Amino acid sequence: MKISVVIVNWNQRELLLEAVASCYASDWDDLSVIVVDNCSGDDSVAAVRREFPETIILANDSNIGFARGSNQGFERAVAENADYVLFLNSDATLARDAIRALAGLLEREPEAGAVTPYIFYHDRRDLIWYGGGIVRLWRGRIAHRHLRRKFVQGQHQPAITDYLTGCALMIRADLFATLGGFDSTLCMYSEDVDLSLKLRRTGRQLWVTPEAAAYHRISASAGGSFSPFKAFHRGRSVVLLFRRYARPTDWVTAVPCGLPGIAAVSAKLIFTGRLKTVSALWRGIISGFFSGAIPEEFKPFGWVNGD
Repeated sequence: MKISVVIVNWNQRELLLEAVASCYASDWDDLSVIVVDNCSGDDSVAAVRREFPETIILANDSNIGFARGSNQGFERAVAENADYVLFLNSDATLARDAIRALAGLLEREPEAGAVTPYIFYHDRRDLIWYGGGIVRLWRGRIAHRHLRRKFVQGQHQPAITDYLTGCALMIRADLFATLGGFDSTLCMYSEDVDLSLKLRRTGRQLWVTPEAAAYHRISASAGGSFSPFKAFHRGRSVVLLFRRYARPTDWVTAVPCGLPGIAAVSAKLIFTGRLKTVSALWRGIISGFFSGAIPEEFKPFGWVNGD
């Protein structure tokens, strides 16, 4: 099978080089690596060309975001005759046998539309960041399984899951094309959940496997786990997702179930002095419910919306 890896980058030169290096260290031979650079100002493009000249680089004149950048990379992957496409974050790396394990699962599970590896914290490689996804719209809950749990060999098996994270996601190329790719209107976050729910509506299965591993530097491109920037986009995108997929009956239970959790997160942030993050979170939620507009201060630098 021909596999293409698509990595969207914006000003993450050193992390990008690590991500690309991990792809070329893979034990899968028929592989192409496609870097979509969103007008970085840190010499990312020149560095990749210098260190990995075989890499296909699509250098944009503006920051078109993750979703549009991923879709652009996918189009090039199709031109490369890829059977499977692996979307990989620029702040993530792959274990040497990860691509083979992911492709192997798609081969032996014909109903599987896409698969992700178990994803671990970069600096704690025995600690799980993603071991599957939970979507309970009626409870207002979208979450990672096994988050921050220590990985114990033998206690985890390949499994069907509710949603896949776009941090490291392998999908059948023909299926991704049929679905129309990632939705760029979400701007940041939840594009992967949206794609996953669209996949499930086609009857395809989503799988996660501990036979493959990836390692993630959490929120490196968004300013950290509790940055106002990330909080705004998390709040906004999740509400937009609920508006798209939740049934009327889900809203009846999701609001009273979800509000206590949001209130608890807000209280914790206030207690630790992150008042700007609390404000950004609620502004994102309000934006998602009403206009969906993104204030200038929360737009990715240089970001150009639209298809």
